[in-house]
Amino acid sequence: MPKPNNPKLAIHLDLLNPQSNPEKLPVKLIRWLLSTGRYIFVFVEALVLIAFISRFKLDADLAAKKEAIEQQIPYIESFKSYELLIRSAQLKLSTIDGFKSNNPDYPLILKKIADQTPAGVKLVSLNLSKGVDKITIQMNAQAQNNQDLTQFIAGLKSDGFFSDVNLSSVGLEQGVIRFNVTSSASTKERGKSL
Repeated sequence: MPKPNNPKLAIHLDLLNPQSNPEKLPVKLIRWLLSTGRYIFVFVEALVLIAFISRFKLDADLAAKKEAIEQQIPYIESFKSYELLIRSAQLKLSTIDGFKSNNPDYPLILKKIADQTPAGVKLVSLNLSKGVDKITIQMNAQAQNNQDLTQFIAGLKSDGFFSDVNLSSVGLEQGVIRFNVTSSASTKERGKSL
């Protein structure tokens, strides 16, 4: 039996050489613009319209805020006199605070000296001179007896407020002991505030 003559179908593909003419770049660009580019164009136009419409809303909000601020101006200006009084009081308080922090507490120093002075000691002269961080105290005094002098010097040394307590000179004139004491005290106020 003879074989039937069935020719086989064969496809010969040549992928390196296209069988049709390749599309040119302008044609590809137009095809892309008509397919995908229209969605991008619509999206951009929608964004522009949204920005345009929102501009009207934002302008209206801005005008409303400006009007509200302008309505508050007379109310705020009515407090101008109070503001001037408050600023004046703040200036006075800062001046007082500066004065208290820069100047030593002389009444406290005098009270501390008076607390340590026995009844038999009489201060003839007292000189207080202010330095950078301390006050130098020079006292000329007279005592009736040695016990009053010793008690006075010991009291000044035992008080933590005074430092460098020195008996610089001692003399006896007409039955009275005359002496000079030098000391120093800190200008920093301890525990005081406005």
